[in-house]
Amino acid sequence: MDTGMRLKYHRLKKRFSMEETASGIISSKELKKIESGLKEPALKELEALCKKLEIPLAAKDNPIGKVLVKNFKNSLLHPQNKGKIMEHYADICNHPLLRADEDVELEFDIQQIRYFIITGDLESAENKIKEMDRFKEFMDQEQYYLYHKYNGNYNYILNDYETALKTYLIAERISPKSISSAELGDLYYSLGISSINCEEYESSFKYSEMALKIYQQEFVPKRIVECHLNIAITHEQFGNHKLSMEHYKNALTIGSKLDIDILKFTTEYNLGFAYFIYQQYASAIPHLTNSLKYIPDEYIADTISAHCVLIKCHLELGDKSKAKETAATGQKLVQAKQLRIDSPSNAIFKDAYMEFLALTYMVNEENDKFEEIILNKLIHSFTNSNSHHDLGYYLGHLGNIYFKQERYKEAAEMMEKSRNAYRELLNIKWE
Repeated sequence: MDTGMRLKYHRLKKRFSMEETASGIISSKELKKIESGLKEPALKELEALCKKLEIPLAAKDNPIGKVLVKNFKNSLLHPQNKGKIMEHYADICNHPLLRADEDVELEFDIQQIRYFIITGDLESAENKIKEMDRFKEFMDQEQYYLYHKYNGNYNYILNDYETALKTYLIAERISPKSISSAELGDLYYSLGISSINCEEYESSFKYSEMALKIYQQEFVPKRIVECHLNIAITHEQFGNHKLSMEHYKNALTIGSKLDIDILKFTTEYNLGFAYFIYQQYASAIPHLTNSLKYIPDEYIADTISAHCVLIKCHLELGDKSKAKETAATGQKLVQAKQLRIDSPSNAIFKDAYMEFLALTYMVNEENDKFEEIILNKLIHSFTNSNSHHDLGYYLGHLGNIYFKQERYKEAAEMMEKSRNAYRELLNIKWE
């Protein structure tokens, strides 16, 4: 930073007004000219301004600070061990050389946004984003790019996928040519997974393919697996069953060799779910069962979802006793954690738990409770999330219950709604 930018940076950092900073030294108009680079201050004026702002007269070269922040940045690029990252941060966060010059300090503050997101401290992440918004004019191109990218990460973790995607696209437009391949691959992966959640499947396929090529060259196995999963999902949406299954299997083959439990869960679950969608229920069951061996305790929504798909597989194979056994196992888990439908604020958990309750009612033939939760909860939930397969599945079962109860008109209505849901899933336009 030049002299004027340094003065302005520290003035804003201390939240001093221009009048307060200039008082007793120069006029606020003169200070504005200095900060704008239109005038160089006299030495005595500069000394007085620096004394008031409690900064040295000139920026100092800070090679150690640069190394500290560079190593911290690299540790955040592909985080696998949250504990080690937190230890690393605790070791350096109060190091004086991270605050010894403006450029290192600015870089470290930007990296803190990502650190807080990775460690789940979203309140601190939000506060840091708001703080850094005041300093955007001082950022170089790479810092400005990273600020937008991490802002996208923050919105993604809040499930605001549209805002995340828009912010990532801004980051792509302003990305400097100097960024590393690994960093660019991470951006493309972020664009790919955000596009999936926004149902922009062509965009997801493009960016996931671009990310995969980079990660194969850089040999980042975790991201290679995740890219294969993204691409499998896009092929599934395009109706390319064979290609979709190839990518799911590639993800499982690589992921099973890595010592990352959540990745093993994800690959096993996704392949099992794909078999379920393609009505290969016997093939789905071992993968879904394996997925439960690796899932961390805190991923309760995913645990319940895996139980739901397992129950449906057993029912489709006509094994009601296995379905009941799986439902009972899931129920014990719910009771052990003292979970209720209104207890968590996480919408994903609520949806998974409501579906689990519906399946529990269904296998235990509690038809009144099943009907109530489908009509009053799940239809709305599945419609809002465009979960056409689930909507068709449960409406069909409700139609069968109505038919057995000789409620033929209601049965016909439910069956028609079920067919319409499956037609939406297949993107078929009916006259």
